[in-house]
Amino acid sequence: MSAAEQGLDKRVLAGLAISVLATASAALFVRIAAPIPPELIAASRVAITALATTLLAALTLPNTLRSLAKHPREAAWLLLAGVCLAAHFGAWITSLSLTSVVRSVALVTTTPIFAGLLARLLGDHVSPRLYLGGAIALLGTIVMVASPEALAGGSLLGDALALSGAITAALYLAIGRHVHARMGEALPLPAYLALVNLVAALGLWLFVALRGLTLEVPDAHPSDWSAILFLGLVPGVIGHGLLNWAVRRTPVHTVALASLLEPFGAAMLAWLFLAEPVGPAKPWAPRSSCSA
Repeated sequence: MSAAEQGLDKRVLAGLAISVLATASAALFVRIAAPIPPELIAASRVAITALATTLLAALTLPNTLRSLAKHPREAAWLLLAGVCLAAHFGAWITSLSLTSVVRSVALVTTTPIFAGLLARLLGDHVSPRLYLGGAIALLGTIVMVASPEALAGGSLLGDALALSGAITAALYLAIGRHVHARMGEALPLPAYLALVNLVAALGLWLFVALRGLTLEVPDAHPSDWSAILFLGLVPGVIGHGLLNWAVRRTPVHTVALASLLEPFGAAMLAWLFLAEPVGPAKPWAPRSSCSA
């Protein structure tokens, strides 16, 4: 391996480390944002990320849109990536209102299992160690989900939503790698992030409208909305931005493996700030019942 390749590897590792630190805080701030309904949390978070990334990409967006107009197939893939991103956030944030932080984050970070399967379809080399690690992670997940505590209340629904969040996250990352491979520098990362987040925000706000929800949440505190601002800027712009930057430089399943560190960080933050046990727990209840 050349010195340049080694330097690139170090940059990717550093980027992934910062990404994990940023995304590990997301579950804590979703909890802080209660009793705002999870649909509103997801839509507002992605809208903030979309606004921030659009501002960052303002100079490159016009050329990017012209390039996409010449590549309708890649434009369609980008739209699908935005839909997957919306589904990921909608499902996972809702899961946090139905199950514990540990369970939700552990399940949503099974992404590498699905990313490994998608990687083979994309032609990436997948090490047998990925499948061994995935099998171990899957076994641990089954043990956790099959615990007696999981049978109470809405835990199983929350678990299922978190797992669907893992699948849609893997699809989102795989599509992003595919589109970049086809378009290269014609689709700069800031412009790509702006466009997929705009699509995701539009989808999530459409769902909010269909649910009949509004921004008027009587029991919400200013700190709840501040938590959503944090979600949009730190996990949204920094965490997911670096994740997408890394996936352009290394296979999807390799990037996804970094997410296996996220449950530990999320669990520690939930334990420190919410006194939530690090282990099986009953479904968590927000301050108010308005977040269905």
